[in-house]
This record gives sequence, C-alpha cells and structure tokens, in this order.
Amino acid sequence: MTSFGYDGAQMKTLHRYILTQQIPPFLFGIFVIIFILVLDFLYKNLEILIGKGIPFLVSAELLTLSLGWMIVMAVPMAVLIGTLIAFMRLASDNEITAMRTSGLSLLSISKPLIIASFVLSFLMIPVHNYLVPETNHRLANLLVAIHKKKPAMQLRDGVFMNDVKGYSILVNKSTGSELEGVTISRLIEGKPAQTIRADRGEIFFAPDGMTLVMKLYDGEIHDVDQKDPKRYLRLKFTEHTLNIPDAGSELVRTDRDYRGDREMSISDLLEEMDRYKGKIADKGPQVVEIVKETAGKFPAFCAASASAGETTEDEKVNVVKSLNSAADRLKTLQVQVESYERRVRSLSVEAHKKVAISFACVVFVLVGIPIGIRTKEGGAGSGLMVSILFFAVYYAFLSSGEKLADRGFILPFLSMWAANILLGAIGLYLFIRANRELPFFPQTLRNSLRNLRR
Repeated sequence: MTSFGYDGAQMKTLHRYILTQQIPPFLFGIFVIIFILVLDFLYKNLEILIGKGIPFLVSAELLTLSLGWMIVMAVPMAVLIGTLIAFMRLASDNEITAMRTSGLSLLSISKPLIIASFVLSFLMIPVHNYLVPETNHRLANLLVAIHKKKPAMQLRDGVFMNDVKGYSILVNKSTGSELEGVTISRLIEGKPAQTIRADRGEIFFAPDGMTLVMKLYDGEIHDVDQKDPKRYLRLKFTEHTLNIPDAGSELVRTDRDYRGDREMSISDLLEEMDRYKGKIADKGPQVVEIVKETAGKFPAFCAASASAGETTEDEKVNVVKSLNSAADRLKTLQVQVESYERRVRSLSVEAHKKVAISFACVVFVLVGIPIGIRTKEGGAGSGLMVSILFFAVYYAFLSSGEKLADRGFILPFLSMWAANILLGAIGLYLFIRANRELPFFPQTLRNSLRNLRR
C-alpha cells in the first residue's frame, strides 16, 4: 500500500475488513432487538401463558413461532445499528481519514457494504414471503387452540371461582396447592345446592390432566335429603376427597384452512386479490339489471296514467316502493363493492410490505454510513439510540401508511414504499455530502438555524 492508493489485492483485504467490522455490532443489534421483542411478547401474553396453564414446551413453541416476524423486524434495524457503530469506531480511530488520505472516496470504502445490503435485502424477500407466513399461520393455529383451552384453576383469595361448570369455589387463603378456609357449592340443575366447608385442603389434577382433585380436611357437608326434601343433612368429616371431572385443560390443536393477510405469501395475496376483483366485476351486471328492471316499470305506468287521465293512490305507492327497493338493492351492492375494494387494498399493502421492509436494509446502510462518520464520538449506546430513533420514524410511516391505504386515501404502493423513498433520499443526500467531505447542511441553512436558536 502506498500513499497514493491501493492495488487490487489490498482493496479486497480492505473491503473484507470493512465487512467484518459490521458483523459484531450487527449480531449485537439482532440480540438486543429480539430480546426487547421477546419481553414485549411475554408481557402481552403473560395472562394467556399463566392463566391457561400452558405447559412449558407449548410456551416455548409459541415463542419460537413468534421469532419469524421478530427476525424480519430485527434485521433492518440491526443493519442500521451495525453500520452506525462500525463507522463510528472507524471514524473515531481515524481509519476513515487514513483511507481517504490514501485517495479512496467514501463510495469506494462503502461499496462492499452497499452491495452486501442489496444481497441481504434479496435474501430477506423469501424469508418474508415463505418463512414468516408459515410461522404466522402456525402461531395463529396455536393461539386459537390456547384460547379454546379451558382455563386452569385460578384461585384468588376471597373471590368466588366459577370457571368449573357446576361448582362455585371460595378460598380464604391459598399458597400453591395448599388451601385454607374452603367453601364449595355444588350446583345441580333442579336441586338445592350442596355446600361443603373445610378448614383446609389441597388441590391438584389427577394424572389424566382432566380431573380436578380436592382433598379437604376438618369440615362439613350441608345438603338436603333427596328422598325427603324437608329433611336437612349435615355431615362432619376429617378427610373428604372431591373429584371434579372435565375440569382440566387439554390443548386440542386444529389446522385452520383460513389464512389472514400475514399468513399468506405474495402469490397467495395476488390470487386473493384477483378473486375479490372478480367479485367487484360481477356486481356491474347486477347494477345494470336493477336499473333496467326499475326503468322498465315506468312505460306501463305512464301509459296507464295517459289512458285513465290520472293514476290511483295504490299505483303511486307501488312506484315509490319499486324505487325504494331499487335504491336499497343498489346501496347494498355499493356497500359490498366498497368492502371488496378495502380487502383488495389491504392485500396489496401486505404484498408491498414484504418487499419494502426487505429493502429497508439498503436504506439504513445509506443513512447509517454518513451519520456514523459524523457521530464518531459516540459508542454502542449512541448507535443504538440513533437506530431506535430512525426505526421509530420508519415504523411510524409504515403504520400510518397502512391505515391510510386501507381507507383509500393513498395508493398501497406509496403507503409501504414512502418510508424507503423518504429515508433513502435523505440517506443518499447525506452520503453524497459526506463523500464530498461537505457538512450535512449548506452554510446558508446553518446560518438560518443559528438565527432561529437566537
């Protein structure tokens, strides 16, 4: 290597070095983001996981299936984190300055990273298109099974528990499976309730997982004699075992045929769009038929009016009814068409999203390189904060764009690609300024900003 530049072998070594600098912060970003998303997932689903008595392996499966959508969210942001932190370090160690002094432009230095971002974007498309829809579908199936699962015993001190059909259970104090102050009302349709009171007890499920076993100690059973309803019975016991069948909670899995938008590949989305567009097209002849049918009644009505000199009240009422009926039918068709059009827009948005988010990797590289160089005094913390800020803006564009497109205010293409276009343009502008070793903002703009601060 000379002061005037690099030969081919040295450039390959340099490019390899630039790429390897991205790997540790990129992996760090993946870990941090997925960790945050996992915590958020657990927080949102804690009641389901605990309240439903889900086994550990099923909970682990639920979390594993959720990693599909977490990864596609984490990769673009991790690219931004990796780029920022790597170029912060390269700039703070004056390695960027040394490379540029040797005659290299920022574009030459960044070329391998930009190429790698395009490669990664193309690799992410099949992940979005095949892996994520399938994991989302399996996740949805599992969640449906969990929601249908009977709730596990959730005893709260001083609160009646009515989850088990035919029984009302009150416990004054519970510590794990140990109970104190137990009151159980057994409800049998058409018969007086049987009441069981005990000073203490134990609760657990039988090996079949479906039978609830309650061992009660030092209590009484209050009941009415079935043969003589006027006779009241009270039975004291030292130990009494109550078996409640079908109180357990087996997880019954089902494979749903239905797939939501996020459970479809691009080809599935396009096929579904064509189906709904066909439904919209089918409504056209129906509208024409209603109009013809309604209009056809008027010549006879007019002829009758001309011959009789006037029409009866009944004839007028029939005409009004006919018009109202036609208007109602047309309104129904309009509502159906609008519903189909919303569905087409939502499907189109999802198809564009799969590709747009993949190419966010390129956008974040263009943004991360110049900002990393100019924010060279920061470390991993600064890189992470800047990344979160940019990704928050990006996600806000996606979220608001999706809602606007679903309502028909903007095109589906624009709703998903606006963030890439805007942030990509900003990144390209900053990259060009940094490549020319110019400040991010022209002198006139900087003077205006200073004046505003004053």
